[in-house]
Amino acid sequence: MNIPPFWGHLVGVFTLATMSSFIGIWIWVWNARHARKYDALARLPMHDEEAP
Repeated sequence: MNIPPFWGHLVGVFTLATMSSFIGIWIWVWNARHARKYDALARLPMHDEEAP
């Protein structure tokens, strides 16, 4: 079975785009300026009101 070279290039571009997106999101999430917001969100379940 012969696969045209176009598909190899297409899969390579898709893999590169997916990996770049993952790394970009990872860097954005671990950015220090977001730390306070994530800490506040992590404490949010602890501040639930008591049920009547």
